Amino acid sequence: MNDLIEELKKTMKREISGPSWVVDELFKPLTEAKSIDEWHEDYGDALWWTFPIQESPYCGSPLDEDWPGYHTHWTPIVIPAAPAPKEGE
Repeated sequence: MNDLIEELKKTMKREISGPSWVVDELFKPLTEAKSIDEWHEDYGDALWWTFPIQESPYCGSPLDEDWPGYHTHWTPIVIPAAPAPKEGE
């Protein structure tokens, strides 16, 4: 996934007329892990990480009954758009 994001960023930087740092700023919310201190229950479920990354993320929130308690950072869960209908459907 990160490789795809990096390729998309490169393409966007080539195509925009403004400064390239704008593209980096657009992707920060998706790619930068935030501290647990920045999470609030209004964000809902998230992907939870420890660093260095050695396992898959925990999906949920610190309010869950099965919260492991050792994750220190989170990233939002990106909900994809529905795929476009195939031609003829």
